[in-house]
Amino acid sequence: MKETMQKVLIIDDTVANIQILNEIFHQEYEIFFATSGATGVEVARRELPDIILLDIMMPEMDGYETCSILKSDPATESMPVIFVTAMGAEDDETKGLEIGAIDYITKPISPSIVKARVKNHLELKHGRDMLAQVGRELAAKNATLEKERVLAHRLLEKILPERLDIPGFSTAVFFRPSDEIGGDFFDGWIDEDTAHFLIGDISGHSISAALFMAVCKGLFMTIGKGKSDPAEIITVANQTLVSMLSESGMYLTMMYLVCDRKSRILKVASAGHNPAYLYSSSGTVSIEATGPPIGWDLDDSWTASEYRLSKGDKILLYTDGLIETRNAEGEYFNEDIFSMVDSTLTVHEMLTKVFEAADTYCNGAFEDDLTIFAISLDTDQQDVGVVV
Repeated sequence: MKETMQKVLIIDDTVANIQILNEIFHQEYEIFFATSGATGVEVARRELPDIILLDIMMPEMDGYETCSILKSDPATESMPVIFVTAMGAEDDETKGLEIGAIDYITKPISPSIVKARVKNHLELKHGRDMLAQVGRELAAKNATLEKERVLAHRLLEKILPERLDIPGFSTAVFFRPSDEIGGDFFDGWIDEDTAHFLIGDISGHSISAALFMAVCKGLFMTIGKGKSDPAEIITVANQTLVSMLSESGMYLTMMYLVCDRKSRILKVASAGHNPAYLYSSSGTVSIEATGPPIGWDLDDSWTASEYRLSKGDKILLYTDGLIETRNAEGEYFNEDIFSMVDSTLTVHEMLTKVFEAADTYCNGAFEDDLTIFAISLDTDQQDVGVVV
């Protein structure tokens, strides 16, 4: 057995159900099982599994009670629990999620679906574990604030993409971290014929901001896969992040863009982020926020704005490190800079012009992380083919 294999604990009083799940997972993960809730708790405390698949209908101690015990024990509270059960009523699922489960799968199961969900949650846990390890390493090396700052900047450099290769689009990104530790991030990827782009900014300047940035970047890629509504993606992310962010007194502003390469329909949702600008041959459109920042309230919601793009249209995104620069007299940068660029410029020319104006205005004294992200649609509708 490889030491690096992740551990899956199956708790179910029906041996046949355990055998089915074992058949699905045994080649990729180290499998443990228990046929009662009490035994399952013991195995969890002993083996420290990476994820637990838990039945609800069990004698003596049902799945709800088992989950509650696991979540009340510091040794097991962070273990992801997925209910796998024949109880498919909405109230059953709600109760399971309220006591701490991260997912709910009803029987009879689809092997491909349960496998995909377990994989996604294990990837998220692996990311959290890696961040926790980074946090421990940082804590061990924080003899001085300067060491913390250097390590955090190295983390940012490794997590943020060096370049974005999105078929049908050209992009340019300028990222300049401040001396303080911030939480700017950006990303882009292609999902079949759907292109995803995002830019975000975690409030505050701290190691926590950098770590939250790392969590958010991976989280949005996981949530966004297979989805085309940026408002839905932000809503799901908020439900995951709100407790962590609110406890830390932090919040996340971001803009999420989804573009269908065939229809050239762009959908944009903005969580309290700075306006973006859409440049076309017919003029400039300001894309405003469509909801509050992420992390304020579990019940917050967002809407998406839609735009039809044409070849050569450009989109300019940025974080507040750009517009919060000040001159020697303490006056903030004038947002009229965005009217000085247009769709005739390349994405690199747009970034250069905007940055140079800001750099001159503040004489290079940027007070916050600065990210400028430009996107151009480079294909006509008929140019779109199959993405390999």
